[in-house]
Amino acid sequence: MGTLLAISSGVDFSFDLFIFGYAIMLPAHLGLSYSNNYFDIEVDKYNSPISISGGSKILIENPELRKTCLLIALFLMLISLILSVFFIFIYNFSILFFFFILFANLLGFFYSAPPIRLACRGLGEIANIITIGFLMPGIGYLVIKGSFDLFYFVFTFALFFYGLEFIILVEMPDMQGDKIGNKKTLIVKKGIKFGYIVMLISLLISSVYYLFISFIGIFSEYINYSVVFLISLIPIMVALKRWFNLGFERENVSKFAIENIITLLFALNLINIYLIVSISIDL
Repeated sequence: MGTLLAISSGVDFSFDLFIFGYAIMLPAHLGLSYSNNYFDIEVDKYNSPISISGGSKILIENPELRKTCLLIALFLMLISLILSVFFIFIYNFSILFFFFILFANLLGFFYSAPPIRLACRGLGEIANIITIGFLMPGIGYLVIKGSFDLFYFVFTFALFFYGLEFIILVEMPDMQGDKIGNKKTLIVKKGIKFGYIVMLISLLISSVYYLFISFIGIFSEYINYSVVFLISLIPIMVALKRWFNLGFERENVSKFAIENIITLLFALNLINIYLIVSISIDL
């Protein structure tokens, strides 16, 4: 999405920059999975793995792999940082690019790693909001355009709220295990129904925001925000449907969470498809 936004703003696409940029992101993202598995092993003992949460149980069933898992996580972070240095020298980017990648890696690592353990201090939601709303689309935008600008932040403001929805949905099935493992998530502190209300408000804010941007016409030469607004209604409709049809008994929470994450990803990919079509028409 970040790359498509950069192209929508008038920058030419560069395959080399695109591949190199995501070669930097890939090990950072993968390393996050390894470090979370390693540092969340005590909490994961109490959770049941599903497709979106609960851990993998691999380290619980194979404790001899724990050290290897941590080494892989650190190695992947190192690869990401080394590639970012090469990227700076090859493409003459600012040194700030390195600190952007360093921050992304450290935020992912200390989401569950001591002594910071953001997820255990009530800061896991903020970390996820920053990751989904800024860092993940940011790498695509930054490597193609070279810097952030007002257009990027105007569009991605709503993604912060999608990041909040995402982490709430991931936390819902793990509430009992996280509570036993002393993880101070929003769902543990306030309950599933409260989290659902926060999720609905987040989705509503995103849609109202895109409607407002469409109304005032800012950067309308780049993007038709009316289309983005219509797409943003899809996650709201699915979430509301589940409020009336499913309820929040424990056995239904996983089904609710999975369905809504799939809907969120579907909507975000529809936005990507719209951007691709819009770029193609302009060409």
